[in-house]
Amino acid sequence: MKKSISTFLILFSVLTVMAQEGEKQPKFRFGLKVSPSVAWLGLDKTRFNDLDVENGGAKIKFGYGLITEFILAKNYSFLTGVEVNYFGGSINYKDVNKVNYQLNDSTALFLSSRTFKQQYITIPLALKLKTNEIGYMTYFGQIGVDLSFQIKGRANDAGTLYYKANPDTTAFSVQGAEYSEEDVNVYKQTGIFGFMRVALNVGAGVEWNIAGNTSLLFALNYNNGFTNFFNKDTKDENKLLDNNNHATAKTLDQKASSNYVALTVGVLF
Repeated sequence: MKKSISTFLILFSVLTVMAQEGEKQPKFRFGLKVSPSVAWLGLDKTRFNDLDVENGGAKIKFGYGLITEFILAKNYSFLTGVEVNYFGGSINYKDVNKVNYQLNDSTALFLSSRTFKQQYITIPLALKLKTNEIGYMTYFGQIGVDLSFQIKGRANDAGTLYYKANPDTTAFSVQGAEYSEEDVNVYKQTGIFGFMRVALNVGAGVEWNIAGNTSLLFALNYNNGFTNFFNKDTKDENKLLDNNNHATAKTLDQKASSNYVALTVGVLF
């Protein structure tokens, strides 16, 4: 009897340890994600050299990348990874014959609108807080910052061509036809130092466990740029100017935040 009880207690202890080990969470998880988004620019209308500007509307963008998650405790983890994101938005310039840049010695494009198409490599740094598993679902919230580095900066411009009445003057005064310019290089005109973006990233979502440590991930994230979307110290040759006389024109002072809301769909292992 004593031997049977001893054997039972030993077996119970072994099974308990095995069960506890089976419940242990991994210290590290990784996964892949895609993030369709709606992006826009939040304009500071007190800038822009006191000219009249307005938001040109939101644009559909996209992102994708690698998720890495370091488990700190049962309900807490640190998120990072690497992503490719597409940001942007549109600005309408309401003052006629004002905002422009020179196409060549005798021709300038006076803008009515500009649509930005920026591509960044992003490193997210976030804290993730999640519930215990409820059924097959785990709910979570996250907050952190994104560090983004621009790898491509382009814009589509629409406006009117102007010409010099006299090639010896510095003013463009002869109005031409409506005109658009595609894929204008504005890389040096956007971001801190012409290439960097810092943003707040908050979100909430759910993980659906499908097998073992493998889960499907669904989340909604709001991303708000801390830093100016524009580089005010740009020396770019096609930077925007604020009037038709290039002898007296000033570089257009621009300030806006780059924002988006993204739906994240991914898988974690």
